[in-house]
Amino acid sequence: MKRRNNRAATADAPATDAPVPDGGDRWFLGEHEFTVDGQRRLAIPSAWRAATPEGNRFVLLPGRDQSLQLVPAAMFRELLQRLRQVSFADAPAAMALATVGSMAAGCDADKQGRIILTQRLMEHAGLSDRAVLVGAVTTIQIWEPSAWGRRRMDSNRGLDVIQALQERPGNWNEVLTGLIRPNA
Repeated sequence: MKRRNNRAATADAPATDAPVPDGGDRWFLGEHEFTVDGQRRLAIPSAWRAATPEGNRFVLLPGRDQSLQLVPAAMFRELLQRLRQVSFADAPAAMALATVGSMAAGCDADKQGRIILTQRLMEHAGLSDRAVLVGAVTTIQIWEPSAWGRRRMDSNRGLDVIQALQERPGNWNEVLTGLIRPNA
C-alpha cells in the first residue's frame, strides 16, 4: 500500500525541511499525518530522518494517554545508563522495567524511512490505518488522529510553557509538570 501524506506545507512544518543532523543536536518539530500500511509500516517524515543508518535507529515505547513514544537510539542509550542503576532485586522497579521492556520494540527505519509498528503497540495507541507523528522536541510521539485532536494543547497554553521556561530556566521539570495539564 502506498504511503499518503495529507499534510500541507505550513509555516511550522514546511515541505522543504532539511534532514536533521546526527548526534546531540537532533530535534523533532511539527506534526505529520501518515497512512499505516497493511504491513504496519509507518513513514518517518524526511525532515526527521538522519543522514546515517545509526541515526535512523529508534526504540518504540508505550506512551501515556494511549500514545506511542519513538525515542532515538542515542537518547535511549542515555536512559539505559540510568536504568542500569536500578536493582533487579527491587521487585516493584523490576516489574515496572519488565512491563515497559515487554512492550518496547527496536525500530530501524528502512530506505524509505519507514518503521514497523508491533501489533501490541498499535493496539495500545488505538491505531488502525492513520497515525499522527508529533514532534515532541527530543522524541516523536505517535497518536491516533482523533486522540491527538482531543489531547493537543492550544497555542496560548503552549506559549505559557515557553514563557515559564524562559523565566525559570533552571527548573524545567517543575515548570513543565506545573503548567502542562491535558485538556479535560
